[in-house]
Amino acid sequence: MSAVSELMSKKNVVSIQSNSEITALDICNLMVKNKVGSVLVIDPSNSPIGIITERDIIKKVCVTNTLPNKVKVDKIMSSPVITIMSYDSIETAAQKMTSYKIKRLPVLEEDQQIVSVLSLSDITTHLSKILVDDYKRFRFLKTIFKPE
Repeated sequence: MSAVSELMSKKNVVSIQSNSEITALDICNLMVKNKVGSVLVIDPSNSPIGIITERDIIKKVCVTNTLPNKVKVDKIMSSPVITIMSYDSIETAAQKMTSYKIKRLPVLEEDQQIVSVLSLSDITTHLSKILVDDYKRFRFLKTIFKPE
């Protein structure tokens, strides 16, 4: 099975400091500008303490009919943040996502620094490539072993 480091997104990790006065509207603008579905909330040592996803904004801002420029980060972030190590297997990542019912995992290196965010889409893209490759290989074999 592949390691998380082989599949994790190559996009830059978008993060904000935990003591900031940033609002939900600012987070939305960051997500759009950077073409990402989540923003990490970090402490002064760059360790993740929370995550804000598109789902968090929908559940905690849109559904409550609150103005996005009035909601601060600490009211919408999910915390504690569930993480995965870059050397862990994709199977471990998928099990964590299933257990915690989440779609994104911040990826840490051994020094606990954030290097990426692994998404459910990253995993499904990888698995679909494996399926397509297998299909092509077996389809080719079918032409070789054609019954007479």
